[in-house]
Amino acid sequence: MLTLMPANSRNQDRIVTVREKKRPKVLHLITWLSPGGIEKWLLTMLSQVDRSQYAMDFCCKGASPGKLAHVARDMGAEVVHCPLTAPHVGFGRKFKSIVKRGEYDIVHNHLETYSGYPVWLSRQVGVPVITSFHNTSFAPQTWTQLPGLRTLRSIYSRLSIDYALNNSNFLTGCSRSVASSLGARHRAQNEFRILHYGVESLPTPQESERQAFRVNMGWAADSPVVVHVGRFFEQKNHVGVVETFARVKSRVPSAKLLLIGDGPLRPRIVLEIKRLGLETAVTLLGVRTDARELVAMCDVFLFPSLHEGFGLAALEANAAGLPVVGTNIPGLNEAVVDGKTSLLHEIEDAQGLAGSVIDLLKNRDYARRLGEAGRERAREDFSVAASASRLTDLYDECCRIG
Repeated sequence: MLTLMPANSRNQDRIVTVREKKRPKVLHLITWLSPGGIEKWLLTMLSQVDRSQYAMDFCCKGASPGKLAHVARDMGAEVVHCPLTAPHVGFGRKFKSIVKRGEYDIVHNHLETYSGYPVWLSRQVGVPVITSFHNTSFAPQTWTQLPGLRTLRSIYSRLSIDYALNNSNFLTGCSRSVASSLGARHRAQNEFRILHYGVESLPTPQESERQAFRVNMGWAADSPVVVHVGRFFEQKNHVGVVETFARVKSRVPSAKLLLIGDGPLRPRIVLEIKRLGLETAVTLLGVRTDARELVAMCDVFLFPSLHEGFGLAALEANAAGLPVVGTNIPGLNEAVVDGKTSLLHEIEDAQGLAGSVIDLLKNRDYARRLGEAGRERAREDFSVAASASRLTDLYDECCRIG
C-alpha cells in the first residue's frame, strides 16, 4: 500500500491512498500435470486467459510435476513441486512459503480427497481459496487401496472434504451431478458454482484421410474403428471396454479397437486382451498429444465408465464428430445426450453397449447424425471461450472479497 500526501495542490486537505495495481495471481493446486481431463482443461484455460488479466501458476503435490509440466512452462506459467507425504508437515511449510513468496491472490484447489489441508493453510495466510470438485466418487487409485489403508483413507477423505466444503470461499463442480452429490454434505452459506469444461471442435476429416490413417495402422482402408481414451484406472472400466469390444468383434469381424492412455492397470488389460484372443484387433497407443485428432479418425467412441464427474473425453469425442456409446451415469449423461449425441446404457448392460456399437458401425448414416449433433452441441454450449469466461468471472468475484 502506498500513501501519497500532495504538498502543492488543491487537494492538500485530503490524503489520497493508492493501491499499486498488479495483475491478480492464481495458484492452481493439483496432483500433477498429467494427460488427464482436469489437467487438459486447465492447460486450455492457461492458453485462453491472458496473463495480463490473470497470471495462473501450478503447484503439484504428486510424486512429480507430471509429463505436461513443460507445456505449462512453455506458456509462461510457473510450475512448482510440493510433494504431499503422509506427515503433511513438510507440505504445509513449503506450500505457505510458495503462496507468500508468489504473492498469490487466489488459491484454486483441485485436490478433492486431500482438499481440506490446503484450505486450512490458505486461511492461515489470508488468501481466498476456491475448491473445485471434478468427480462424484473419490476411490483410491494407488497404494492407498491396500487393506487397512483403504479404511484410513476413507476416514481422512470424509473429514478433509467436509472441511473444504465448509471453509472454502467458493465451491465449484464440473457438472450439476458433482454439485448435487456433494451438496448434501455442504453446510456453509456459499453455493456451488458450475464450471463446465470447454472443448474445441475439430473439422471432419476427409474420407481419404480416414482411409490413410487405417492403412498406416496396418489395417484395411475400410476397417471399422472403435476408440477409447482414458487413464488405466478402475473408474474408466477398461475391462468393460475390452469385453464389450469382444462382443462387437463377434458380429463385426473386421472391427478394430484403439486404446489411448496409460496407467497402473495397463498390464492387467493386456492380459485380458490376450485371454479374449484380441491381440491382432486391439492397439494400445499409450499417452498421445494428438489424441483428439486420432479420435476424429475413428467411427465410435466407447466409454463405459463406472463413475464420472463430467465425462470430458466423451464430450471431446462429440466435438470431433463421433457418436458416443457409454454408461448412463451422473456426469456423463450431462456431457452427452442419450438418443441425440450418444447411446447410453446401464453399467451392467454389456450386451446393450455392444449392440449399440454394432448398430453404429453398420449404419454409418445414423452414426453420422449422432456425431454431427454432438459436434453442434459442443460448439454451442461448451466452447473454450465460454469456459474461460466463466472461470475469470469467478476469479473477479473472488478478488472482490480478497
